[in-house]
Amino acid sequence: MREILFRGKLRHNKRHEWVFGSLCVYGSGECTILRQYSPKVMDSRDVIPETVGQWTGLKDKNGKQIFEGDIVKYNGTIHRVIFESRYGNAYFGIIINDMETWGFGMSVPADIMEVIGNIHDNPELVEAAENGK
Repeated sequence: MREILFRGKLRHNKRHEWVFGSLCVYGSGECTILRQYSPKVMDSRDVIPETVGQWTGLKDKNGKQIFEGDIVKYNGTIHRVIFESRYGNAYFGIIINDMETWGFGMSVPADIMEVIGNIHDNPELVEAAENGK
């Protein structure tokens, strides 16, 4: 079975640290990350909904997990990782330009990418990613 993992920044924490686990979304739009430490021990932490991102199931060239919202360096350029649904297909990939996204797999091998930040902790990289620099 493949692992499904989410991350989000803690809501009630001045440093807004990241937590990782299962996602629970309430009707109000509030989000909680559930972390299980053993079969009988679990806790939940409220996170900022806008910061929630899912693990793509892939790792970069350094073995770091690649999440939705990460900024990666690929082939000398910088790109944002997104989840996209288009024409009945859904996939994780990188934004190439305003009109094009490349899905992970044969087009974009994740194991030659490098995670260099994310859109929440490194806003200065977002502009570079949007311009494909």
